[in-house]
Amino acid sequence: MKLKKTQKVKGFTLVELLVVIAIIAVLAGIATPLILKAQKAGDRTKALANAKSVVGGLLSFKSDKGAYPCQSTRELLEDEGIDFLPPGNDANAYLAQLVATDNIDTEKAFFAPGVIGAKEGDNIKGSADKLLARGENSFAYIMAENEAPLTDTKSYTPLVIAPIKSGGDNPKFDGGPYGDKFVYGLVDGSSTAGDIAEDGSAKSSGRDSFFQTGRDSLFGNDTPVVKLPTGIQ
Repeated sequence: MKLKKTQKVKGFTLVELLVVIAIIAVLAGIATPLILKAQKAGDRTKALANAKSVVGGLLSFKSDKGAYPCQSTRELLEDEGIDFLPPGNDANAYLAQLVATDNIDTEKAFFAPGVIGAKEGDNIKGSADKLLARGENSFAYIMAENEAPLTDTKSYTPLVIAPIKSGGDNPKFDGGPYGDKFVYGLVDGSSTAGDIAEDGSAKSSGRDSFFQTGRDSLFGNDTPVVKLPTGIQ
């Protein structure tokens, strides 16, 4: 009786396996930057939409109270019985006035995805320690000197901006979240994006600095003071 020959199943050689692994690594190296770029573009689009919502709330607030959020409007709201505004003079404390007056109906509007330390708001609004709490606002708020609101504004004057790393006369921005771009909301109710320089400063076409004062300033005769959000790194 003849015995049937068993057919050997040929497997991959070590060389073939190494070639396959190398091809996968190359493809991953090509795909990863494209995926990250698409993610940053998506995050930037959402941040632009939220910046537009915030400036819409600021314009509505100014129409109601006669000024953008400031210490004077805080005192006005407290006289009206709103006693749950967060303390301090940072961006969260001022922008919380928009939520307390229902000019913005959700804390989620203040979220800029990709910003380190940022989180979507939980919409708990009834107490000073919960209303627009640490990390629930990603946007810096631009005021004038001495805790006063901006007054000499044009349609192109910025009101809120992100993602910011530090304040001062020439604030620095984080180029990581949005591919070396920053987003900001303007007095005309729109939002747009700008480029971040190598030193982290915000570029502005035809100007030495985005925050320059004097001639051709985006802020007219006001000296811009950037109020930082709390809980953002």
